[in-house]
Amino acid sequence: MPEEKPKRALVMQANRAEAEFLGCFLEKMGGFEVTEALNGPDLVKKLRLEPNLILLDTEMKGDFLRTLEIIRRVPKLESTVIAVVTADQTQLPACQGKGINGYILKPFLPQTLLAKVWKLMASGPDPVKARVAQTAPKLNLNVSKIDNLPTLPTVYAEVERLCQNPDVDAEDLSRVIESDPSITLKLLRLANSAFFGFTRKISSVKDAISLLGNQTVKNAVLSISIFSATQDQKESAGLDKKRFWQHSVGVGSIARFLAGKLRIEREECFTAGILHDVGKIILDGLFSDYYAPVIKASGEQNIPIFQAEQEELGLTHTAVGKELAASWQIPDPLIEGITYHHWPGGADRDPQLASLVHVADVLCRNAGVGSGGDELVPVADDFAFKKLGIDADRILEWEEEMLKEVAKDRTFLLAME
Repeated sequence: MPEEKPKRALVMQANRAEAEFLGCFLEKMGGFEVTEALNGPDLVKKLRLEPNLILLDTEMKGDFLRTLEIIRRVPKLESTVIAVVTADQTQLPACQGKGINGYILKPFLPQTLLAKVWKLMASGPDPVKARVAQTAPKLNLNVSKIDNLPTLPTVYAEVERLCQNPDVDAEDLSRVIESDPSITLKLLRLANSAFFGFTRKISSVKDAISLLGNQTVKNAVLSISIFSATQDQKESAGLDKKRFWQHSVGVGSIARFLAGKLRIEREECFTAGILHDVGKIILDGLFSDYYAPVIKASGEQNIPIFQAEQEELGLTHTAVGKELAASWQIPDPLIEGITYHHWPGGADRDPQLASLVHVADVLCRNAGVGSGGDELVPVADDFAFKKLGIDADRILEWEEEMLKEVAKDRTFLLAME
């Protein structure tokens, strides 16, 4: 019978004396191997120890709830018990919404503390059943969404609803779009740019709908909305936003180009490219203290930022992007394009779109268009090539034409100004 691994506890307390007491107590009385974390980013770094128990002080330095949002979403911690130690009961509802398993109120007696710790541990999965199943079962948690996620303009939701009816009247659709002056202005700029390449001036939203069609206009409104919604991030871990959006537009452009060449009717290809890395914007802006080590590790170790996320954070931009897109209630194929653009074979509902985005991402990086956060070019997944029915030779034949399309589609960013 294999020897049972020792229990590990990760403790972060604002008061040094309390931290030392908790550490010593858990080691001597609870039999834990205890590691102390100094702050949120330090705690996230030490998650690689895969603790069974995490005890956090609500008075810790920095944004305490942000730390909870990160650690409760790390897949390898799905079976870890997370609890707060606090003297302020008013913070408990917010903490519970972020997925804690319980709490310990201060002040406490040593015997009360130990009893509470065992009760918390008992709320987690049965270690015997976990060993038999050779997996770490998930805890049953209802975790609230990330605070301050960008929201899409209400116009998009109404446009999406109307476009579910293929016979929607252009007058009704244009009326909804025109209720948002900013989207109207950008849509008309885009419709009159080289992005669509019309020779005559389009002077109204109704005119744009008549020429482009409902679905193209809907996807244009979504692309505009995504770009607008993610521009107001005040903090940054150091992601180059200008080059990031150049890369995202480049991926969208190449995905649309490939779909045209392969005679694949996918109106949402460009939007899928715009969206594929959107989780990086959230991690960079809302979790800047935690994402900075990811960007640093990617640059210093010359590893893909996706790998650095897994190693330094335990949480990837694809997972965060999926959660953001779900909160926006955008179509499922686009969510799969975000979730599986590194691994298109994992897409159940729409591997075709995920494959288009994957190949477009590789080609965009190879062409040096913008930056997704690192300058490395990944190896294309064979699944994606087989799914699309293409090979490297055909792509080389199209390269010059493809890069011309990418250059033309940069006008999207000009229309967003």
